[in-house]
Amino acid sequence: MRTEFPRHGWWRILPASLIAAAPLLWFGILDSPRTAKAQQKQNSVFTGTVTPVTENSQASIAHFRFEAGARTKWHSHEAGQIILAEDGVCRVQAKGGPAIELHAGQAIYSPPGEVHWHGAAPDQACTQFNVTRAGKMNVMEEVSERDYTAAAAKK
Repeated sequence: MRTEFPRHGWWRILPASLIAAAPLLWFGILDSPRTAKAQQKQNSVFTGTVTPVTENSQASIAHFRFEAGARTKWHSHEAGQIILAEDGVCRVQAKGGPAIELHAGQAIYSPPGEVHWHGAAPDQACTQFNVTRAGKMNVMEEVSERDYTAAAAKK
C-alpha cells in the first residue's frame, strides 16, 4: 500500500518490504516483467526463477546521521533515490510540495530528476539510509529556513 500526497504524486511512501527489495532489484537479483531475457539463478537464498532487472546494475547505499537542523541542499538524482528513516525524525520535500515527516521504518522515493532535499527535523536528529542508483547527482542551492521550518505532513 502506498500513500500519495495531494498535488505531488511523485513522492510515494513505500512499504518496508519494497525498500528491503530495492537493492535486490537494482543489483539484478529479483524478478521483473520488464526484463528482456530471463536467467535462472541457482542460489540458496531463492526458490524458483529469479531474473536480473538490469545487467551490471550498480547502486550505492549511504548511511547518514543528521543532527537536529541538518539537511542536504536541494538536489536531484539522475536515476532516483530512496530515503529510509532508521531512527529519529526525518524530513523530506520535493520542490514545490509539502515537507513530509518520516519516522523509523518509513521510506519515500524520489523519482529520477526530481529536485528534493532531506535531513533531520529542526528539533530532532535522525539516521537515514539513502539508496541511489548509479548516475549523476545535481546539487543546487541551500534550502531556505522558510521551506525547512514549514509545517510537515506526518505519515
